[in-house]
Amino acid sequence: MNYTGVSQVLSGEMEGQATSVDAGDLMLFRGRDALHRVTPTLGETTRMLVVLAYNAEANVALSEPARMTFFGRLE
Repeated sequence: MNYTGVSQVLSGEMEGQATSVDAGDLMLFRGRDALHRVTPTLGETTRMLVVLAYNAEANVALSEPARMTFFGRLE
């Protein structure tokens, strides 16, 4: 984790890097390890998000808050 770099971006000491994408582009990155944000959608446009997740250990499940975020329910 680059805590120093993140701190510098958040404090304004260093600028982040912008990535140029066009409508319909696909971007893959490890979000929990990347300081990121997205532009807001406009009008009736819906942004599609796909979350790819896996666990290397058996019997590991998503937390309740994560299940609510991804599925909107706990069952």
